[in-house]
Amino acid sequence: MNASLNVFQRLFQSWDAVYPYNAIQVVRWRGQISPAAASAAWGSALDAMGLGRVHVEGKHVRHESLNGELKRYPLRMLPAGTDLQNYLTDELNRPFADPAEPPFRPFLLPEGDSTWLGVIYRHWVADSVSIRMVLREWCERLIEGSPFCNGRLRAGAPAYWESFNSRGSSLRQTIGDVWRWHQRFRTALKVRSMGDHDYAVRVMLASAPDGLIESLKEHGRGSDVSVGDLLMAALVDATASHVPMQHRPNRRDLAVGNVIDLRPYSNTDLSNTFGLYLGFNSLVFRPAELLNWERLLRTVHTQSRARRAGTARASTIWSAAAIGAQKFMKADRIYHFYRKEVPLAAGLSNVNLAETWAAERHPDYAMDYLRVSPTGPTTPAVMSVTTLGQKLQLAFTYRQALLTEPQARNMIDHFVARLSQVSGFAR
Repeated sequence: MNASLNVFQRLFQSWDAVYPYNAIQVVRWRGQISPAAASAAWGSALDAMGLGRVHVEGKHVRHESLNGELKRYPLRMLPAGTDLQNYLTDELNRPFADPAEPPFRPFLLPEGDSTWLGVIYRHWVADSVSIRMVLREWCERLIEGSPFCNGRLRAGAPAYWESFNSRGSSLRQTIGDVWRWHQRFRTALKVRSMGDHDYAVRVMLASAPDGLIESLKEHGRGSDVSVGDLLMAALVDATASHVPMQHRPNRRDLAVGNVIDLRPYSNTDLSNTFGLYLGFNSLVFRPAELLNWERLLRTVHTQSRARRAGTARASTIWSAAAIGAQKFMKADRIYHFYRKEVPLAAGLSNVNLAETWAAERHPDYAMDYLRVSPTGPTTPAVMSVTTLGQKLQLAFTYRQALLTEPQARNMIDHFVARLSQVSGFAR
């Protein structure tokens, strides 16, 4: 399969050359799975989808089937009792140093009467939707008698700009939005880290209390806001309390980011297209808005709604400009460039799996689902929230130069406590 590298892939790829830009998805599967069965299903899934290693040639990427070479890159079998959180942390920081290695590292971890099946992947190659396709193909082959087989994917949609150019605002409006982002970032606080070149990250896993997601949905309907608005407002609230910031007279606002799946905004059907189709929203809050929850929530709702329509175009223009700027600086200065131009304090990645294969297989087979996002150059801390059925799973990725483990734990606790408080949830 051949495809053009879009601006986001090129941006993420450039950072991947500085420090691993890995992401992870994990599903807890009901029952014990033999390593042999899992390995055979993994190989079958890759073959069916036409995936294997990748070759980058200029601005194009080519996917190549392994053709019997899978044994060189086997499924990793973790011993029972392995600390999943520590393992995922190690894998986030481990580069894909072998150019012949596929951009996927599958693993299996038995846990009692269930099994964790996961994939560590190079994020510039694929987005969350694409990896869910891979996990779907893998897991369905483990169900006896399952007729499921989606077959090969499409790895090349129309040109990236053409896919999104008629959605949202005009080009003039989009450029205006980018300029306004730039101006608002001039007043945003910068994070205070403990080291200039310490890119290492950790992930902390947590589960929200059972029933919290339903309370959030009910509260959202009554308040005319979305669950996503509530999650973002809670993240802003926690960030303002726990992320250390530099304090300067001309920088008093707090900026956060929100990862957006662009596929629903495309002019073409991308449901069976493998690749990366992401954008981002940036939200900036004044000090007064951080002191009152209702005002904060309304500001989140207003900014998110106003900017979502133009996210694809504005994100594309900003990313293209960032790629151009990188040509005039050394690789080790990229991080400083982003911290100056896009001083985000934290980010949110929120996915509801309600209409996916995982929901169809929950709870008979798919018991839990985790997504772990990288921090990257712009966002030093990311809260990944994944909803499957009545379960809400959290994976908080943070730079160790920014937060200690106790601080990260306090931030997660604050995030969950705020959501529980505002939704009236009682354990």
